[in-house]
Amino acid sequence: MNQRLSVSERKELISEAHDIEIELYHVERVASILDAPKGCGIRLQYLRLPMTEEEQWAFWNEMNYDVARKLIQQGSSLEHISNKLDLILSRTNTLLPDLPQSASSILNQPQPPETGEILTPSLSVSMLCWLHRIVTEGTDSLESSRGRLRAVDVWIGPLGSTPDQATHRPPRDFVYQLHELLDWWKSEYPELRDKRKHDVVQALARFHHRFLFLHPFLDANGRVARVLLDQAARELLDLGVGVELVADSTGYFGSLAAADRGELAALTDLIEASLR
Repeated sequence: MNQRLSVSERKELISEAHDIEIELYHVERVASILDAPKGCGIRLQYLRLPMTEEEQWAFWNEMNYDVARKLIQQGSSLEHISNKLDLILSRTNTLLPDLPQSASSILNQPQPPETGEILTPSLSVSMLCWLHRIVTEGTDSLESSRGRLRAVDVWIGPLGSTPDQATHRPPRDFVYQLHELLDWWKSEYPELRDKRKHDVVQALARFHHRFLFLHPFLDANGRVARVLLDQAARELLDLGVGVELVADSTGYFGSLAAADRGELAALTDLIEASLR
């Protein structure tokens, strides 16, 4: 039998809390909260009461409304930021004629190449994430993983295989090794310009294999690796990498497996044969 507290009983109960701030809820108020769409999740988590189909629809409709409201708020914030940037740009353009009259270290900096091309030695992890987002545009990749390094351990094997049948398990500490790979390429790159073609292709094979070995993204690692390979080949050899590289998937993956064992010859020959 439900019995409501009188006003004096409520005051007495609150006084027992001393300095602790509390709030008493009527049973009807608690019930209304739990029966509300947002309360269904609380009820399921703490009371183990499953939601009916109608309650599930109500719950997700309420969540969709919240998401839409937050997106509208973010849109307003972005518009505010955009207006601020326009104001800064306007003021900068106003001051621009006077900038050469003042000594500045900025004016003495080397100018970037006019081509606007980003060379592979300038790559950073953040640029790789940006490239991953580009190559996964319009694909079935999860939006939450696009442009982001993987945060979980992964394994690689034939389609339909189990973790026990994995042919490769990328390292857990891949982020540090990815930085090391980019640093190695940056230091190796200047000398490659003066080396013979086979030596350059061998370095390309080493870079290509190591990137795939680290497997920094959940998916599309192959696409990113082939974009990097093609760009580096164009920079150093003035040649692109054709589809012949992956036309024979068995041979391609076999050359990568051999490279896992430290044997780069097959992958080097395959890349060299695909240059055009």
